[in-house]
Amino acid sequence: MPTTNDRVVVVGAGVSGLAIARELAPDHDVIVLDKSGIAADTSSRASGMISLSLEPFPDEWATFALSQFRDLDGQGVFSFTERETVRLVPGANADLYTDQAPSGGEFLTRDALERRFPESFGDLSAYGGGLLYDGTGYLNALNYAMTLKWAAEQNGAGIFRDHEVTDIRVVDGTVTGVETEYGIIDADHVIYATGWKTRDLLADHVELPVRPLRWNAVVIEPDNPLPDDCPMGSEPTMRIYWRTTNHGNVLVGGNEHLLDDPEGTPMGVQESFRKGVVEDVAPLLNGVAGGTIRREDCCPTADCASPDGLPIIDTPREAPDGLAVVTGLHGRGVMLSPVTGRAVRSLVTGEKPPFPMAQFRLDRFDDRSANFDYRSHWGTGEDD
Repeated sequence: MPTTNDRVVVVGAGVSGLAIARELAPDHDVIVLDKSGIAADTSSRASGMISLSLEPFPDEWATFALSQFRDLDGQGVFSFTERETVRLVPGANADLYTDQAPSGGEFLTRDALERRFPESFGDLSAYGGGLLYDGTGYLNALNYAMTLKWAAEQNGAGIFRDHEVTDIRVVDGTVTGVETEYGIIDADHVIYATGWKTRDLLADHVELPVRPLRWNAVVIEPDNPLPDDCPMGSEPTMRIYWRTTNHGNVLVGGNEHLLDDPEGTPMGVQESFRKGVVEDVAPLLNGVAGGTIRREDCCPTADCASPDGLPIIDTPREAPDGLAVVTGLHGRGVMLSPVTGRAVRSLVTGEKPPFPMAQFRLDRFDDRSANFDYRSHWGTGEDD
């Protein structure tokens, strides 16, 4: 039976691992280990868009995560900027999109949208309007990660970079710790929050149906800064999203696609994505079409997809007792990190979480292979 002061080793110091550490540190002996740096890979490159109300998640996940972001605002170096989000609706499909609007979305015609945000939009002639959502916003992902680290350390967690875990130790079907490049660390619980690599790292103990996923992003400096009330937005047919930054620029991201060999795939933004942003996305926003691309980025080691687009957060039945996995976050690791942290706490302590957990279970998949197509959260179901 789990008890307080149990030692927990978290493998992976991205936002998921750090959120877990923050949740468990007040009453557990927590050690976080990462073979590279703190939020050094995908987490630090995340867009920081928090658009839970647009996602195919249970309402309880969205409510809990949003409350956590609001509560953390102002602590450490973290700030959460609340901003409405507009999902544009192509003119030819306005009735269809309106009829299928997710709960909470308010449809505004193009004229109403332009009146609501008079200095924000450019050429919307191809659109019948947009679905407006509140309960959304953005954050700086690296500042968020460092604040989670700070909060966990305030409660005694030890967080170590450049410290590779080489194996888990199991005796009679129960986890007893981990082996690292520097020696053995005993533990009552071991949690792997290592993205797509978790499949290979734990192949001897459990089969995980996950694949590496990559996305692209560019940052554009407009001719003139967009207004403070400029909404975040997305265009579902192009499967892209945007948000302004605290420096007056615009971040445009999207083009999620599966990779067979992320470590052998050249890093960098795909030319087709860059061209689409310049030709099709930038004109949608006021003054951005004539702007200058100041930065290009993609997740350096790849994000992680699952067959149904939902995370795997579980202590699998076939795995050794005391082993938990967090993977398959499908490009939404930052957005769901408060839920991830509390979900793992529930698995470790047996406490009842304030949201459903069934959607996280590994046994929802009959097929555990990594041979699946990309499932888009945009609802198209297409594979790139």
